[in-house]
Amino acid sequence: MKKILFLSINYPPMLTTGSLRASRLVASLPELGWAPLVVAPADIAWNEDGKNRALGESAEFTGIYRTGELVEAETFGPERTAQLVQGMSATAPTGSPLRMISGLLPGVNLVAGWEKQAASVAEGIISRHDPVDAIYAQGPPAAPLLLALELSKKHGLPVLFDLVAPLDTSSVSGSRQSDAAQIEERVVTSGHAVITPTRALKEYFLKKYFGKATHDDITIIPDFCTDSFSPSASRRQASAGAPGVTVLVEQASGKELKLFFSALGRSMKHAGSFSMQPSLQVLGGDEKEIMKYIRKYTPEASVSVVRRLSGQDELERIRQCDLFGVVACSDGHAPFTVPELAVDALCMRKPFFVVGPEGPTARLAVEAGGFWAPLESADGIAQLLGSAFESIRNSPERPPYGGMQEKLSASQVLGDLSKTLAYLLPV
Repeated sequence: MKKILFLSINYPPMLTTGSLRASRLVASLPELGWAPLVVAPADIAWNEDGKNRALGESAEFTGIYRTGELVEAETFGPERTAQLVQGMSATAPTGSPLRMISGLLPGVNLVAGWEKQAASVAEGIISRHDPVDAIYAQGPPAAPLLLALELSKKHGLPVLFDLVAPLDTSSVSGSRQSDAAQIEERVVTSGHAVITPTRALKEYFLKKYFGKATHDDITIIPDFCTDSFSPSASRRQASAGAPGVTVLVEQASGKELKLFFSALGRSMKHAGSFSMQPSLQVLGGDEKEIMKYIRKYTPEASVSVVRRLSGQDELERIRQCDLFGVVACSDGHAPFTVPELAVDALCMRKPFFVVGPEGPTARLAVEAGGFWAPLESADGIAQLLGSAFESIRNSPERPPYGGMQEKLSASQVLGDLSKTLAYLLPV
């Protein structure tokens, strides 16, 4: 079996863009004849089972190499731990054992820990598992991409770059935006294989680097469904009470959240015969800001704001909901990317809506028979929500999304990835 050094800051426990993609690729690569050797961020133990799992991971070879010591969630609490898995720094509360031991420790940051330790961990893997046949590097952020270029030059290894978003719209630790753009150009025009999850992102790179990168240089490998999301296992049952709505707002700005909740309030007031008001769960975002808009626009609604803590917990929330939505921002990655949880919702045959720009997420919703409205149209959003609520009331058993699940199936996607590995990584 060939060995591939897998470089990803986004690998779980992170919930940053690319985290689910990274973990599913690692789980699937052995089926394609590749043994992944993963340089991953420090893990987080949520309970005693998590501690035992981490001890087992370090005691025997699992292919996962962590760039920091295990972090116990109870030391930080849920709010600070949520910051860690989203790539931010967190400090233990004053008076906690860790705080007393660490003294003036400025804080823990899993991304910074990866950036500091990954090179030495990777070199140790290469020396221990000679030969390593290839490198996979996921970005953004930039650190895995730069490390892959360095290791490729030093050891003569081919690289598969997985760009899940534009690099020059993402921060590069300790660098300027112009530095990020230069790194992105180095990667796309490096001559190594490049994959992206969406056609929009591939077209973005081809237009930006016209004459320097060609159609054959970049392959689309979309995010994919897992076996646990099969139609028979995920068929939605009609809700006995108020419909449950889960909305991902991670990338939305304050202005965009205000527009969405204002339209939601209008839609709920004019629900007509829809007497059972929805129960709303909001994933991600600034909790205080969201609660401000909830109190103002939907004071009588049943709304909870859920911190992003665990990928498995989020998937279970989607399984239990009747309707899934995304409030997508107009800046940053939104015009080129699809949230991984949106793909999972489609795999589970959940009715799906998008409020945001006309990008790949909106197109995915429309192709799957869902709903889309731009943020600038308050009337359009209210109409969208009304139609979505109506659909789950009248159609408790939705038919399959015509061909969509097949396109996102693991067998289809992994078949394409296998060809990419075979033809673009000749080892």
